[in-house]
Amino acid sequence: MAESFRKTSEYNRRTAVIKGVRAERTPSEIVKFFGYPRSTVYDIVQRYAASEDPDLNPLDYYVWGVVERVINKARHPNVASLQAAIEAAFMKMDRAQLQRACSRFRNRIEAVIEAQGGYIE
Repeated sequence: MAESFRKTSEYNRRTAVIKGVRAERTPSEIVKFFGYPRSTVYDIVQRYAASEDPDLNPLDYYVWGVVERVINKARHPNVASLQAAIEAAFMKMDRAQLQRACSRFRNRIEAVIEAQGGYIE
């Protein structure tokens, strides 16, 4: 029972810190507001920032490029039309291509690690 509570409180802490970051609060503001340990907040912020890196996100790296090429072939008169086109592009996406992009993704991760988080081609 205590173990499940611990996981829940850790999850809630991470969620609160990430929401603070998304609200453009600095780590020190988050520490002051929530009273969480400084090292915990900075660790969560660092991990969150790394997960938002487009070089490390297959959705940004590949999927949105494919969707943009498809939906930009025609003008959309309103938001509903654009949303429908985006959904259709996702549904028609070639699963084999998506699997190949994800399998090649490990090379990108290794390149970022080798560059110590710096810019990669």
